[in-house]
Amino acid sequence: MAQPVDNSLSSGVLSGRPWRLTSTVSKDVVTRIRSRVPLDFQVSDCLLHVLAGRGVTENRELEQYFYPSLDHLHDPFLLLEMDRAVERMFQAARDGERVAVHGDFDVDGITGSALLFETISALTIDGSRVLPETAFIPDRATDGYGVASRMVREWAGRGVTLLITVDTGAAAVEEISLARDLGMDVIVLDHHIFDERPPATALVNPRREGATYPNDELCGVAVAFKFAQALKLTDPSCLTDDFLSSVLDLVALGLVADQMALVGENRVLVKKGLERFNDRSNIRPGLAALLAVSGLDRGFPVTTGDFAYQLAPRINACGRIGRVMSALELLLTRDPDTARALAEEADRTNTRRKEQDLLLKGEAIDMALPYVQRGDPGLVLASSSWHKGIIGIGAARLVEQYQLPVILIAEEGGEARGSARSVPNVDVKLVLDRCSGFLARHGGHSQAAGMTLRSRDIDAFRAAFLNELLAEPYSGPVPEGYDLDLHLGSMGSNDVASLVSEFEHLEPFGSGNRKPVFRCEGLRLQKPPTYLSGGAHLRFAFRGPARANGGDTPALSREFVSFGSGDAWRRMLAANSYQPRDLLDREWDILFQIGRSTFRPRNGNYDPVQQLLVDIRPAEKQ
Repeated sequence: MAQPVDNSLSSGVLSGRPWRLTSTVSKDVVTRIRSRVPLDFQVSDCLLHVLAGRGVTENRELEQYFYPSLDHLHDPFLLLEMDRAVERMFQAARDGERVAVHGDFDVDGITGSALLFETISALTIDGSRVLPETAFIPDRATDGYGVASRMVREWAGRGVTLLITVDTGAAAVEEISLARDLGMDVIVLDHHIFDERPPATALVNPRREGATYPNDELCGVAVAFKFAQALKLTDPSCLTDDFLSSVLDLVALGLVADQMALVGENRVLVKKGLERFNDRSNIRPGLAALLAVSGLDRGFPVTTGDFAYQLAPRINACGRIGRVMSALELLLTRDPDTARALAEEADRTNTRRKEQDLLLKGEAIDMALPYVQRGDPGLVLASSSWHKGIIGIGAARLVEQYQLPVILIAEEGGEARGSARSVPNVDVKLVLDRCSGFLARHGGHSQAAGMTLRSRDIDAFRAAFLNELLAEPYSGPVPEGYDLDLHLGSMGSNDVASLVSEFEHLEPFGSGNRKPVFRCEGLRLQKPPTYLSGGAHLRFAFRGPARANGGDTPALSREFVSFGSGDAWRRMLAANSYQPRDLLDREWDILFQIGRSTFRPRNGNYDPVQQLLVDIRPAEKQ
């Protein structure tokens, strides 16, 4: 088994983090798995090295990695209380009950609501069906977090007898008790941690205490899919033969947006979901329209990166600062004209969200600086000018910037709403549990959480939170990992293009299966980096040999793009009083990624490779 190796030196300029080779792989292991890789062409040692470093070495693992199938999914009845959920759902269908779906306002909750609504609408048992209510997503501003009591009462008045929650409900003890008092049974399909089990008829959650399910990295929409899978297994005729494959696009989008680990079962779901997504003859009108407004309808395959950076933010924006039900309508509509109008609404909302993000980030960085300089173990920042719908994104940005747990709080009158994001080795939910005396309510998981408190308690809460962080075994910034060294100076541009094609077989990339990162040492800049997009991004050009081996164009003839790194580079220049000549006279080490370019220039000179600079630091050996 490959073991991590800590060979960190100085921190990177762009990340502020030390670098670490994530694993060492012996030549014997590479040789051993070469004959096992189930591909019909020769692959490089580079690809085998990355596979071995990620623990994919055995025959069965390799077969499932390269040829994932829905047959590789786990039995949904391994999820506790799934049998109860299925039994109650079948009863509702047989009796023609009125059924409601309640989701959450992020991508996971919205995709989960769409999938669940389509499931109950399509479900047929002995010719009988339920009467589905329009699925409901709470409005962040008016309904707040969790299950909305007002809708529970409204549904009871309309004769709803079964409520199903997705991506929410595990901690909704009061609201589910209310539903039961009003004559409703409740099925909870969730993945959030909870302290007290609500009085639900069935609570299906892979992270509950005593869980026996092999994959605790299911998000809400994935739990909803497992519910549909369980229904289909129990009675194959209750859903059409192609139903499960028809909703995999929603599952893939939710898993990526919620940053679930793309390994094992999740990798299968996302891989198959991407195939569905890229089948333009079957793509949902709403998703096709979303691709168009995102500029992703130019013929290139959609990737998990497109999910994370283009599609999910537009859907999320509706839930954060827009009309949340428009996002659900976008996923469910079958009318192209309606889809186009809703996608344009999501795009406009996302533009407003980005403008507010930039303002918040600038203010938060200014506020954070004195706390960072004095060495606080985390950040708790509050403002009455911040929108509570975007503080989660802002907190995530500051975590990237400072590699510390961050809580941003939006104040409104006497009430304050906070959003926490953390670093991998600090369980922020556990820390908040220890500060619960200052909180009216809180919930979430180890890396992200939300909370409500009184504005007057913010200072006391900050002190308690920082004090609890000091008790955590936190040892500084999480290292920036890389897979192996790649010596670009001795490579040609065609060599890099070949690697890009090879590494596409490792997709989908995401949490738990990061796109490979390489290190290259001892490079010299041709010129100071060029600022792009008003200084937000950078383009680097390094000196290379006149010719690569074999006469190919040198790999270093390609420039590197570094997104979102302008501010960090400027801070480094100011801190060191560097002049342009100083940058050119010294050697630099870099971390970088390679991938397929989707940019087609107007002059027609298309380069299929994009080189992304992840981090840079002065070489230790000058």
